[in-house]
Amino acid sequence: MIKTLSSSLAALATLALAIPSASALTNAEVKQCNALGKSLKARQADAKTKAETREGLLEKVEVAGDAWEEAEGLRNFSDDYATKADLTKAEYETLKGELLREERSLQALVSRLNEDVAVYNGKCVKK
Repeated sequence: MIKTLSSSLAALATLALAIPSASALTNAEVKQCNALGKSLKARQADAKTKAETREGLLEKVEVAGDAWEEAEGLRNFSDDYATKADLTKAEYETLKGELLREERSLQALVSRLNEDVAVYNGKCVKK
């Protein structure tokens, strides 16, 4: 899932929106295409920012998971260790939930963006 998303984002990052040909489109269509093109570029930037946020969260989840595994190994030595294991597990679970929400949000954004790019290419890019 992460590789698919990363490759989708790479494709979006390299997308060069063509300027609509004035001879192929009416003035109203050119204005619509220009507005859509600006919107797509802004949403591409938003997707890139969300992807970077997701990557940062992924690193935090991995660190929290390692901390929980370490604390879990010491759980049976004392009540303090058991408490620490419970706390690190709760932190890990919380971060996993945040990562899942961020991932879903990013996937939805990229999906809508890809659909809109297809619409833009169909309406505005003439060969």
